[in-house]
Amino acid sequence: MVVTYGIVCAVSLLMVGICLAVDRKKDIFLLLMFISVFVCNLGHFLLSVAPSLSFALNANRLAYLGQVFLPLLLLKMVSDLCNLKYKKRTFLVLCAVSGAVLLVTLTPGLCTWYYNHVSIETVDGVTSLIRDYGPLHLLYYFYLFAYFTLMLAVIIYAAVKKRITSTLHVSFLLCAVLCNIVIWFTEQLLPRGFEFLTVSYIMSELFILLLYGILQEYGIVTENGGLVIAHAAGPAEPTLPGALHSGETDGISLFSEVQIDRICTNADVLALFTERELQVLRQLLINRQRKEIADALFVTESTIKKHTKSIFNKLDVTSRFELYAKLKQYI
Repeated sequence: MVVTYGIVCAVSLLMVGICLAVDRKKDIFLLLMFISVFVCNLGHFLLSVAPSLSFALNANRLAYLGQVFLPLLLLKMVSDLCNLKYKKRTFLVLCAVSGAVLLVTLTPGLCTWYYNHVSIETVDGVTSLIRDYGPLHLLYYFYLFAYFTLMLAVIIYAAVKKRITSTLHVSFLLCAVLCNIVIWFTEQLLPRGFEFLTVSYIMSELFILLLYGILQEYGIVTENGGLVIAHAAGPAEPTLPGALHSGETDGISLFSEVQIDRICTNADVLALFTERELQVLRQLLINRQRKEIADALFVTESTIKKHTKSIFNKLDVTSRFELYAKLKQYI
């Protein structure tokens, strides 16, 4: 069991590195979510090898440090990926609530609020806490239930209001949330010798990171790391003042044909790109995806990827959003 916790902890640390590599916009909250999972799993690993009660309690506190803030960060990522706006004050209130819950979870060994009594036992080299729950322990259950409910509500609201219309997009978000809900409820009903939530957190990371990476590749990413998600019902609302309104993604242009001609015949643009790159640029301005561009130009997707990378490098941009914003000056 110790080895399993160690592997899960190592995978969590690896996921932090993958997050840094995949997230080109360096979204601080996405990174904090991955760090929270690592901190949580590190706490569980240290608890499994704890030589004393005081060591075990400190490891338990470390695990709760990650666990308490993880639902908050996951809710923020779900909201961002659903293209929902919220007031900064709301996020600060949620941070304050999470901080209060964290203080309660740190009290074992100091008072009887969270645990009436706590001791340790070691079986087959694995240390675990023997807990007698106190009156405020239900607070943490209510806290998790509230966040899970909010996440589901955000996804359902975004789908109903057509903030997101892609079935794959909705499915990824639902899997990220439902995975945690199912495992958490299962753990409450069945006796277990392993915290399976540590694994479900990593699964949630994979769903979020995969969706985030797809949207960075094919969606539009704002300069502050947020996402503007194009959808089929109409124009998405940009989260950056003065940003372009994205249209539908199914081959419908973000620019008119006249605007595209002005951009692609501008002397500065002509001097910057090769003839093939200009052809790819036109397709990008129509907002076509890589496969569609490859089919239109009778080349492979890898060739389009190479030309797109060259275009981005020459314009010093890292996303389609930045590309569109930079080329507006030539309209």
